[in-house]
Amino acid sequence: MYEKLYDDNAYAVEFLSEVVSAYVTTWEDEEVFEFVLEKTTFFPEQGGQTSDTGMFYDTDTENEFEVFHAYIKDDTVYHLARLVKKPVETKKRKKQEEEEEIIDPKSVKLPKRIIGRINWDERFDKMQQHSGEHLVSGTVHRLFGYDNVGFSLSSDNVTLDFNGKFTDEDILEIEKTVNRAVFENFKVKVYYPTPEELRKIPYRSKKELVGRIRIVEFPGYDICACCAPHVAMTGEIGLIKIVSAEHFKGGTRMSIKCGYRALEDYRNLLDSAKGVSRLLSVTKEDVFPAVEKLNNDLRDARFELNGYKTKVLDAAFESAVASGDGDHNNPIMFTSGLDAAIIRKSINNVIDRTNGYCGVFFTGDKEGYSYIIGSNVKDCTILASALKEKFGSKGGGNKSMIQGNVVATEDEIKEFLKDYSDGVFI
Repeated sequence: MYEKLYDDNAYAVEFLSEVVSAYVTTWEDEEVFEFVLEKTTFFPEQGGQTSDTGMFYDTDTENEFEVFHAYIKDDTVYHLARLVKKPVETKKRKKQEEEEEIIDPKSVKLPKRIIGRINWDERFDKMQQHSGEHLVSGTVHRLFGYDNVGFSLSSDNVTLDFNGKFTDEDILEIEKTVNRAVFENFKVKVYYPTPEELRKIPYRSKKELVGRIRIVEFPGYDICACCAPHVAMTGEIGLIKIVSAEHFKGGTRMSIKCGYRALEDYRNLLDSAKGVSRLLSVTKEDVFPAVEKLNNDLRDARFELNGYKTKVLDAAFESAVASGDGDHNNPIMFTSGLDAAIIRKSINNVIDRTNGYCGVFFTGDKEGYSYIIGSNVKDCTILASALKEKFGSKGGGNKSMIQGNVVATEDEIKEFLKDYSDGVFI
């Protein structure tokens, strides 16, 4: 067991340590360096949280190593790193680029002592998120009795899984409660109780723990066994925003953003609101009613347009049927912008007066076509099988009507239909 500086001081950014072991290993098909140190402030990936990243500086040489991952095994932290290529003089740079110099990791002199430095912005961001998660999980447990059964914290997302469901009002109550804790700005307690003390503490934990237990307490809100770095004062979390809460495996998956992430999220949403307000020539406060009105107007216009499209499609089919000759009466249309319900209705209106197939291929060449084809005298499933064999089309239906998708051009489909069904194209 080696000293884990992050356990006692989440704000330790830089440290000096002897190297216990250093060697070349393979990570995801790449040769990299793996270090074990006498002490470290790099938090390893564990408990649903991704690891710290940062730098190692060899105290005896000019070699620098970028630490991209850390993991823990048998209570030992392992650091994975790549050698940082130093910039060369201008005269040598062109030659180096031309030769595409590759450094063999096995030829690098490995350090005996290093100065380590974590990426502080990344560390503090995760401290904000993880501390926010504790407040949310503790509040949910206290108010609703649900347990946090899953947690993930990466550089992009924070998700919490609960074994219960919430109403919209519940979510608002949780969010208001946890932000009250932030604004109260009280001290977060981190300690290692004795076994006797631990038995009296009603702490949360997803699994049975053995050995020395680290407790993180937000007085009045949460007490939880946790190995990760946390903020010293709740005010440093800044803000906790519940972004979503969706049904998941019989419970709820909740996504949150805290601190700078919440600020960035608000900034992005505000920029979007400003953009929409400019387009609609309304204030930001009036964006929703303006969009609602626009949506209603669009729905009415679409309904009216569909009426015209139905008439046009009906007229095209009627014309094709009127000009058809006996067995060669298979009106097939290629078009775009038509609703499937309209197409089915028009086919049904004319299908009794055709002696073959009546159908529509719609959308466009780039993504292929969707199709609806009907007949009262031919088995449409035979045509569906032929389309599948020729173009690999996907779809379904029955003898009287089929629909699906085919990736092919209009000319390719027409050529196929000429040979197969003597199609009359309209």
